[in-house]
Amino acid sequence: MEGVQQEAQNREAFRQAVTNTLERRLFYIPSFKIYRGVAGLYDYGPPGCAVKSNVLAFWRQHFVLEENMLEVDCPCVTPEVVLKASGSCG
Repeated sequence: MEGVQQEAQNREAFRQAVTNTLERRLFYIPSFKIYRGVAGLYDYGPPGCAVKSNVLAFWRQHFVLEENMLEVDCPCVTPEVVLKASGSCG
C-alpha cells in the first residue's frame, strides 16, 4: 500500500509542477484569478491561443473536411430562463 500511496503523491507533485509551468508561461490562467478565480473558466495567453487554434484547425480538417460532418457554433452564455426551464438551477 505504501508504494501506491507514494506513486499517487509523485503523480500529484508532477501534475502540480506541470500546472505551475503552464501558468507561469501564460499558456493559461484561471479566469478572474486576482478575485480567487471561477472554477472551470480559463484565460489563454499567446502560446495557449496558438495551441487552441492548432487543435481547432486539426479538428476541422479531420471531421469537417475529411469526414464531411457539419460544424455548429453555439453561444457560450446561456440565459437564466433556459437554465431554470431545464431544471439546471433553482
